[in-house]
Amino acid sequence: MVEDNLALAANEKVLPDKPAPAVSRIPVFLGFFFVAVIAMAAFLTQRGVSNSTNWVLHTYDVRGELQNLQTQLAEIRTSALAYSGSGDDTDRQLFSQHSDYIAKACERLRKLTADNAKQQVRLNELESLLQNYVAQLQNAMESGGSPGSASPARSAAIRELDPQESRVDGLTRRMDEEEISLLSHRLATWNREFWRTSVVLALALFAALSFLAYNFRLLSREIVRTQDLERFQRENVRSSRALSARILDLQDAERRRIARELHDSVGQYLVGLKINLEQLLTTQANLSANHEKLLAETIDLTERSMVEVRTISHLLHPPLLDEVGLESATRWYADGFAQRSALKVSLHLDHITNRLPKEVELALFRVLQESLTNVHRHANAKSIEVVLTCSTENIVLSVIDDGVGIAPEVLTRFSSGRASGVGLAGMRERLAELDGRLEVERHSRGTAVRATIPVGECASNPKPLETSAV
Repeated sequence: MVEDNLALAANEKVLPDKPAPAVSRIPVFLGFFFVAVIAMAAFLTQRGVSNSTNWVLHTYDVRGELQNLQTQLAEIRTSALAYSGSGDDTDRQLFSQHSDYIAKACERLRKLTADNAKQQVRLNELESLLQNYVAQLQNAMESGGSPGSASPARSAAIRELDPQESRVDGLTRRMDEEEISLLSHRLATWNREFWRTSVVLALALFAALSFLAYNFRLLSREIVRTQDLERFQRENVRSSRALSARILDLQDAERRRIARELHDSVGQYLVGLKINLEQLLTTQANLSANHEKLLAETIDLTERSMVEVRTISHLLHPPLLDEVGLESATRWYADGFAQRSALKVSLHLDHITNRLPKEVELALFRVLQESLTNVHRHANAKSIEVVLTCSTENIVLSVIDDGVGIAPEVLTRFSSGRASGVGLAGMRERLAELDGRLEVERHSRGTAVRATIPVGECASNPKPLETSAV
């Protein structure tokens, strides 16, 4: 019954009384949807800003070409007047260059205003006026006498160009005003797109900060929940170990009581029974031969019962453990185990000069008992080696057999911290109460069980290997 309670205590798993809070998926889905909408809006708004910027720059390009055209018109007039006054071929070459620049400027304007039908119509009219203007300038340069002569006819021809220049200036001014109007509209559009982008980015920043705050809150809750769970598990482990320690103490006390009762009561009764039977046999009363034989067998059974009761009493709580310590109790138990199990038990025990604490000796002796019992039941071994070593820091008890080895699944459960039966769980709990540890290893020649308990001081003298006869 005590061992069953021990197994339950070692395997006990207590769950928190409050379940882990479930994280709602709705805010997460809404958040992702909100982020997707903001991302799409930001993309469209950014594309609108880019298009508005391109249109604004396009308007500035058109106005720049119109200003360049006006400059070329002033330069070509100056070149024509200079040639008329000086007859220098350089001025005539400049006139030709400016004429080419005007033609190229018109071509660039036609490409730039290809999307504006109104400007295209004005540009057609402007090109016609410019062709006539350039032709009239050239005629004025070549008429009225030789080049360089200031004839009244040439001066009059040049003055007749003033109305033509006024029409060209008026037409370019209207085209420029059209571009200014477009520029004002496009700048307004660009401003709207810019502010829309600013709003979208602000919303995106707000959404990012909201998600960051929400995730931080979830992370904080999860950290708190994990800390609470870890604290609860630590408390559960402490309470389980305390319960296990209490059960083990009760188990040892019960074993000590039973051992004392067997020795003091049942043992004494059996001694008295044997004495009476021997007296009856020695009186040689009128007993038949069969009765004498039966009486002798009864005496033999009584003696065997006495030996068995004494053995059970010593196994439950060996008196040597209290009287002379762990070393002698280990040697006595190993010798008895070798005789009962027909196994070869080799002992290598350091001579411990100072007695260890009672709880340490009892824990190591119980580990020895349980280990040898497991070897006898499960290992199918032929020999066992028991090693007890003592150092300034630890005392180590090792039980090594040459059997089939512990089952891998049992070793896996034990290594993961789960109970692997009452025996291993009980040994581990006993050692844990003393800050010790239990190690179980499987190797090619059997199983090794090693119990280590830290001690403040453990003085010993190494002794040679001893072998208990089969």
